[in-house]
Amino acid sequence: MTEPTPVVVRNFWDFMSEGYESDVIPKADSELMKLVAGFLDVTGILDDETFMENFTTTLHNNIYIPFEIGDPKRDLWSQIRTCVHEHQHIEQGNRDGWIEFGGLYLTSPAFRANYEAEAYGCDMELEFWRQGQSFDAKAYGQRRVETLKNYGCKPEHIEQAKQTIAIRAGVLAQGGLENKCSQLAVAWLNQHAPELCGL
Repeated sequence: MTEPTPVVVRNFWDFMSEGYESDVIPKADSELMKLVAGFLDVTGILDDETFMENFTTTLHNNIYIPFEIGDPKRDLWSQIRTCVHEHQHIEQGNRDGWIEFGGLYLTSPAFRANYEAEAYGCDMELEFWRQGQSFDAKAYGQRRVETLKNYGCKPEHIEQAKQTIAIRAGVLAQGGLENKCSQLAVAWLNQHAPELCGL
């Protein structure tokens, strides 16, 4: 399978950022992210070091990343998938209103699970495009949802997210891309990096 180049990854992020008017900010440079890390640590949702080093975070149109875009030392395909995932959160904030989205995401594990399940749908759609017909979307989605344990979600919220992602896997099996971000991403990738597609 052909791997993306750093140039493709950077160009893809530029495309998505321009379309959503998002700004990409190094997480380590952000005082705000350090405050959020402290809050998550104190509340027991996630320890601060893990949050700062392993999680990309989107607040309004700012995407705080713990890596350098196009850095070949970090999996390049996962950088593309992360870009789509995070822009889906921007899509959610624009759709639901940023105050409502942010408030529910931070205070409600159930809503947090739902929002992440939708963004995991983007992950699943991108992987389907990448891996082709042999890709087991349902199994991938179920594994992806298990990461909600790191988001302070309870078993019942994770189970709800699993049901949501199973439905989305069924739609994907019929060839449908539900998320606007996935649709934009796949259109760009088909035009600029078709060699990455396994379909």
